[in-house]
Amino acid sequence: MIRALVVVLAAGCGIDTAAPPESHALDDGDPLAVTATAPAGSLDDLHTKVIAKRCSGQPGLCHNGQFEPNLSTPALTYAYLVGRPGLEKPDALRVKPGDAAHSLLIDKLRNRGVSTQMPLGAEPLAEADIAALESWIDAGALRAPGAAREPVIDNPPHRPEIAMFDATGRRLDGTGPVRVAIGATLTVRHSVQDFETPDAAIPFAAMVLTAADGRDVVLDPAGGDPQLGRTAYDASGPMSKGDRLDYVRTWTIGPTVTLIDTQSHVRSDVAAHGLTLSVLVLYVDAAMHGMAAFDISPSQIVIQ
Repeated sequence: MIRALVVVLAAGCGIDTAAPPESHALDDGDPLAVTATAPAGSLDDLHTKVIAKRCSGQPGLCHNGQFEPNLSTPALTYAYLVGRPGLEKPDALRVKPGDAAHSLLIDKLRNRGVSTQMPLGAEPLAEADIAALESWIDAGALRAPGAAREPVIDNPPHRPEIAMFDATGRRLDGTGPVRVAIGATLTVRHSVQDFETPDAAIPFAAMVLTAADGRDVVLDPAGGDPQLGRTAYDASGPMSKGDRLDYVRTWTIGPTVTLIDTQSHVRSDVAAHGLTLSVLVLYVDAAMHGMAAFDISPSQIVIQ
């Protein structure tokens, strides 16, 4: 089951919020096209008069495709900005349609509560140019004059970070295999991060322990997918690389471990000593279609 599940989840996991949604790019017959004559105040007009000149008009300008976001054409500008979380502030939208005052793009241009002002290392945009962009956003940030408003984007969840701790709270991973003794209790923690879903509201999160032969450890013997060990929300989880490890599960290593072949569903009890296990965690956001994210820890568990 987990093999098929991972294949299904792969399409929606590990996608950085920087990647534009296909729906925006495909709305334009040619996302690389630039309109020669565009209505005043439209995105195409603003791109020609402001964005291309100051942000992306040539390879020497930062956002011509070499740095996030890609502002090289109006269609790509729209795809990367409207309804998309930023890199510096992943809890804020770059362009929030109808609300320029709470759009990260304007914060960056006005140097409003951000680490760096844009354009980076250059003269700030003229007030009239910023005001024109604000007017476009406040009017709905439409792709073209008279266009219907885009549906709210369900931004994909971030790839989780995985960490392993011993019973004292000492972190074990990061310097090679995590070596644990029979009888020890291992604590696996991981992060979740989805723009639309608070961490505590994530509807499903779990870990999987996989042996070298492809079989999984039975973590929930009575469950329909016994290899899925549900992780629980823990608001007191420690901070790690910019995010909180606020989902957790403990596992006490006994002298034997039950492994399951997820194709045949055959279970086998094997000696724990000498087993090498890989750790995978996954979670699903609360969106209607439930996009998921997963990752595999670079550190394996070796039971001594």
